[in-house]
Order: sequence, then structure tokens, then C-alpha cells
Amino acid sequence: MKVFVDANIFIDIFNADRPMHRFSVATYEYLLKTRSEIFTSCDLITTIYYIESKRDKLQALLNIQNMIKTLKIIDFSNTVIEEVCELMLNYKNYKDFEDALQYVLAKKEKCDLIISNDNDFYSPDILTLSSKDFYEKYCKQ
Repeated sequence: MKVFVDANIFIDIFNADRPMHRFSVATYEYLLKTRSEIFTSCDLITTIYYIESKRDKLQALLNIQNMIKTLKIIDFSNTVIEEVCELMLNYKNYKDFEDALQYVLAKKEKCDLIISNDNDFYSPDILTLSSKDFYEKYCKQ
């Protein structure tokens, strides 16, 4: 399975105080155990660092170093940004630029699934599950 993982999942994993922490940890462990191909985008790494460094800069760096050993980072170019702009200009369901970018990148990598704890994440043709929904569907068995 090819899975795109949104930044909020990693932030949940790194911060035990977040409500979705245990679901995000269990979800990611399942993906690793089943040898799923895990993807995220290069811009999300900076988002993760920015948020996590507010708590502990050294730990944020160490977490990112460990995280990138387990996944593939998707980079993007002007062409992808143009595609995102066109989506947002032509389809009202795409309300968030970052989410639209993640969707386009997941589609380019032919991902089967997007895991995000953003309730407003719009993905018309790639299944999107929260870590809790993923946990209940796959991990709880």
C-alpha cells in the first residue's frame, strides 16, 4: 500500500499530550510493520520542525532524523504549484493551499490512501482517513 502521511500525524506522534497521539503512533507502527510505502512532502518537514521546535529544538531535529529514515519525501516544482493554483481557482472544494498541494503530490505518487487528522482535508479520489479511523479499520483487529 502507498500511503501519504500528513504533518499532523507526525506532530501527534512526537507529542504525547495531543489527543490523537495513540492512534497516530499505532497507525504509523502498522504502516511500518506491513512495509507500506510511506510518503510525505518536503514542505511538511519544515512545518513539523517549526511546531516541534517550540517545545524542544534538539528533540525536533532528532525526531525528524529518525522519521525520514522510514519514508520517502516528495519534492515539487513550479509545475506542481501551478497545478495546485488551477485546482483552487477552478474547484471550490479546494479551500486550503497546503492540503491541495498534499493531494496533488499524493496523486502524482499514486498513493492509495492519505492519512490526515485534518477534518477538512479534501481528496475526491484518494481515500482519506484520520489516524483514529485507520486504527479502527486496520489496527484494532
